[in-house]
Amino acid sequence: MIRALIQLTENDKRILIAAILIFVLVFVLIGLIGSLIIRIMKHQGKQIDTLCHDVVVTRVITNKKDFKRYARKKNWKTFYKESWIPLIILLVSGLTLLLTMLIKQDFHYNLFDHHKTGITTLFFLWDFSDCYSKFFGITLLSKWPEKFINRPHFEVEALGSYIFIPTFLTGSIWYLITVQRLISRTLRIGKLSDSVFSKSLENYNQMEAQMRMAQGGMYVPPNNQNNQQNPPENQ
Repeated sequence: MIRALIQLTENDKRILIAAILIFVLVFVLIGLIGSLIIRIMKHQGKQIDTLCHDVVVTRVITNKKDFKRYARKKNWKTFYKESWIPLIILLVSGLTLLLTMLIKQDFHYNLFDHHKTGITTLFFLWDFSDCYSKFFGITLLSKWPEKFINRPHFEVEALGSYIFIPTFLTGSIWYLITVQRLISRTLRIGKLSDSVFSKSLENYNQMEAQMRMAQGGMYVPPNNQNNQQNPPENQ
């Protein structure tokens, strides 16, 4: 392996370094994105606290089963309210594409053609045909292209693509966010049902409890005493 690395040309070494840097960068980005998604989902899940706060505090609901049933109904109602706008946007985008195909009588309409009918007519496109090199039998990008195969220009025939793709992406991303919010609230429901209505014998001392009862008092475990002195903040 070391001998093979020594025999590499300068160009191969540059490609190897670039590939390693790209791999590390992708790995770090995946970690950051994953951490960000977890934080966002925790924040989204707390919406169920607001939806269920009053019925729990006023003791309208006093057990885990009723809480889950009520919270799930609230969760799905909220999802339906949040999802109808992106669904309408997706419907409009689909109708736009269908009408474009019917008007042009072309059901093989190319949404990404950079000559006349695609949205890529609005972007710079580079020619990558001669920018690759072989490295240990793997084809990798070795340099950035200098030639363009397309420069931004407007095409009337691409109007359907100009409308469909932005509206479709907007509706899809918006809908996926509402689904993520639904999942976040669902996870939060499970967590709250365990924490709010759980019964624990941790730190419970039966002898001390009997003595307190004999003296006319009530025994409160140490951890519960701390909770009573420092009640949790409403989320």
